[in-house]
Amino acid sequence: MNVLDNAAFRECTSCQLCAAVCPKEAIKIELNKDGYYRPVIDDALCIDCGICTKVCYKFDEHLSMSQDADMAKYTLYAAWSKDDALVKQTTSGGIGDLLARELIAEGYKVVGVVYNDSKIRAEHAIATTEEETVPFRGSKYIQSYTLDAMREVVKNCRNEKYAVFGTPCQIYALCRLASMKKVRDNFVFVDLYCHGCPSLHVWKKYQNYIKQKLNISKFDKVEFRSKVKGWGSFYVVVVVVDGQPIFISNPKEDGFYELFFCNQVLNDGCRDCLLRGTLEYTDIRLGDFWGKKFLDNHRGVSGVSLASDRGKEVFEKITRKLYIQKCEYTEFLPYQSWGREYHTNMEVRMAILESLQNESQSINDAVAVFRRHQSMAGKIKRHIKSVLYYLPIGFTTFLKKII
Repeated sequence: MNVLDNAAFRECTSCQLCAAVCPKEAIKIELNKDGYYRPVIDDALCIDCGICTKVCYKFDEHLSMSQDADMAKYTLYAAWSKDDALVKQTTSGGIGDLLARELIAEGYKVVGVVYNDSKIRAEHAIATTEEETVPFRGSKYIQSYTLDAMREVVKNCRNEKYAVFGTPCQIYALCRLASMKKVRDNFVFVDLYCHGCPSLHVWKKYQNYIKQKLNISKFDKVEFRSKVKGWGSFYVVVVVVDGQPIFISNPKEDGFYELFFCNQVLNDGCRDCLLRGTLEYTDIRLGDFWGKKFLDNHRGVSGVSLASDRGKEVFEKITRKLYIQKCEYTEFLPYQSWGREYHTNMEVRMAILESLQNESQSINDAVAVFRRHQSMAGKIKRHIKSVLYYLPIGFTTFLKKII
């Protein structure tokens, strides 16, 4: 049996490094009918060397997990940039941007995620200057296409230094590769407190809806998490004219985030991913510092987990540009997807995916499928969210404190 004829690859997290490390380029990455990137093997080229399985966590029988007793060794900070303009332009506290620029200055090539509107996807790219890191700003809430960038990293990692920003599955795979090649010191890894990635069809349907609504053909820029209503609100903003937003979503028309957070159409590998519950393969993990501690902050605060000595060393070099507070994980992890397993209703999942695959149906049709199966509690929560959108953010913060 070919190594890829395995359930682990059918339900992979799609970090795509398996294709990047293949010595015969026998693996291609293709978008399957459900909207997830998957490895596809060319049997005529495969020599069954097994290198692809060595960087895939689904084949790792000795995965290192972070137990509760281990968390004391990982320093946690709440942090945000002293540069107000930078904080406004980023998803939370601007830490990723400052790290990228610092690492460029130290001679690293920085690998981050950009949005490519011509291909309607997020993709990893390699920056060698500070200016080239600017498109990395802001979270992209869709699965990234990594193959082109990762092939370059694999090819040159013995002679170049790379700082890679990615999801825990992407960072795990690169960490394994770096260890195998004995070049771990050539890397700095920065991953994310990850919720999971939805079917790319969700985004494609949603951006089609926006373009049709506005009668436009392209986006100059997408902010997947704008702060137009303050940090903590999930709003998509599309910027296309002189840097000005011409579309700002609200809960009544935000089909993308409604389907994203229903958790029914996340990538198969995301539903029970163990990697979002361990810090053993990264140097730094970043996330929004949700929870009670910063309810009054509407600008943005990052949670920064320092998981290695190298991570601590790099972070120390940007602290002069930050406001920071050392925190406890009990103030942070309960508000993350740390260790979470999503319980999927397969009937609902398949019904939504079928709607998303249907060329004649819109994002609103797919949302309607989900709403037909939504619980009463979910429906009430959705209506409350719609009402809160029109209230001043100070009042909504007051309500959160009471609740």
